[in-house]
Amino acid sequence: MKRNICILIFVLLSGMFLTFCAGPFTEKDNGRTINLGIDDPFEIELTGNPSTGYIWEAVSYDTLLVKQVGEAGFEPNSDAIGSGGKYTFRFQTVAAGQTTLVLIYYRKFEENKPPAKTFELKVVSGTMGRILEE
Repeated sequence: MKRNICILIFVLLSGMFLTFCAGPFTEKDNGRTINLGIDDPFEIELTGNPSTGYIWEAVSYDTLLVKQVGEAGFEPNSDAIGSGGKYTFRFQTVAAGQTTLVLIYYRKFEENKPPAKTFELKVVSGTMGRILEE
């Protein structure tokens, strides 16, 4: 019985350690596949400049498997007016399965124009926090 509890604690702590080491995911992770446990938080940080009219927005993912936690935040690189910076999106897995998380960098007022950038991250949940690359 003690051995089983020790193994369970080790597995849980290992999964937490790997999960916290997993992010934040950035443009260099575009197209990557990540494997996470259920209820694992993760972050995506993407560069942008809202003063140009462009914003990042999460537009496609299975909300039964992944939820966005709060609103996206923006942190400028400097105090200069019009400075670019990074958008931070926080998500959490909520069930086992897989989904492709798609974010686009676009101008809302340019309705018929394709996004300037697209970011995709395939999220597989239900494993013990191991990250895989395709």
